Amino acid sequence: MTNNTVTVKLGSDSYPIYIEEELISKAGKIIGLIGSYQKVVIITDKNVARLHLKELEESFSSKKIRIEKVILPAGEHTKSFYHLNFLLNKMLSFKIDRQSLIVSFGGGVIGDLVGLAASIVLRGLDYVQIPTTLLSQVDSSVGGKTAINTTYGKNLVGTFKQPKAVISSLSTLRTLKKREIRSGYAEIIKYALIRDKVFFSWLQKNGFNLLSLDSYSCEHAIKKSCLIKSEIVSLDEKENGIRALLNLGHTFGHVLESVNKYSKTIQHGEAVLVGIMLAIKLSVSLGFSDKKIIEECQNHFNDLKLKYRIKDFKLKVTIRKFIELLSYDKKVKNGKINFILLKGIGNGFIYDQVKEKDLIKLLMKELN
Repeated sequence: MTNNTVTVKLGSDSYPIYIEEELISKAGKIIGLIGSYQKVVIITDKNVARLHLKELEESFSSKKIRIEKVILPAGEHTKSFYHLNFLLNKMLSFKIDRQSLIVSFGGGVIGDLVGLAASIVLRGLDYVQIPTTLLSQVDSSVGGKTAINTTYGKNLVGTFKQPKAVISSLSTLRTLKKREIRSGYAEIIKYALIRDKVFFSWLQKNGFNLLSLDSYSCEHAIKKSCLIKSEIVSLDEKENGIRALLNLGHTFGHVLESVNKYSKTIQHGEAVLVGIMLAIKLSVSLGFSDKKIIEECQNHFNDLKLKYRIKDFKLKVTIRKFIELLSYDKKVKNGKINFILLKGIGNGFIYDQVKEKDLIKLLMKELN
């Protein structure tokens, strides 16, 4: 393991996260160290296939492994029952068995869908995550959450399935649009806000370099994010407690995605960043945080030209619909929503006593 390898410690289900500049060409070798597989099924989307699939296939060229491929449409709509059914039948048509490995090669959408498929096909097969976006490298590829969306909301049908390894190559980030890089930044800032004030200060100084894809800044931020997430996941794999902290901004963000029918109007990371600001403002209005935290975060986001307000995306949603969709959130327990709030930068906590009147007061300011 290199200095840029993080280990998610889960006993017999522990696995490494490899983080380097050029790893796609080494993926076959890395996978060879994980286990002896007779067949590898690579699942990706059209955009990633066009840019990187050939290099990944060539990484297996020296090994006597049969490679099968499934190329799916790109976009959030692929996280559906329809594409799950299609993928499962396609995988079975390849005559996979217990010695087959499933490889997720793409962003968060592909990672979530493929992880779910790998967890249920033949009652569960080994799989590896090769995330290709900043958001998936710092967040969705790590921790074992898998899911698809439904008409009632985002990520409501899924399982926990840990990968055998995560292989993050910085080279794939250089083919992304700036909007996708900014979207990934939301998950990075989330880790700092819930757990690490020093990391937040580092991001204030180095955020621009990170968004410019400076190699050192990317490696540091991805590794730090993975370290924070792996620590929390190791303590609470199935989200019975502290792991819920990782949902900062997601409770609100998922509503914004859902109400816009997972369209390109707002991407997942963008919705999360808006959700983070809503959670910060709610924390202040309930008296948990000093109002200076709003100014500090807004100044940072403005410096990086990030969009963090509902009106920045011209979203159309009523207060009534917003609160209704909140009630479908998977973090609802005993009729109460577990919000992730802040007592300051680096100090996140779980709170389930938010009253509807507090939400209405918050949303009246944000939606008008």
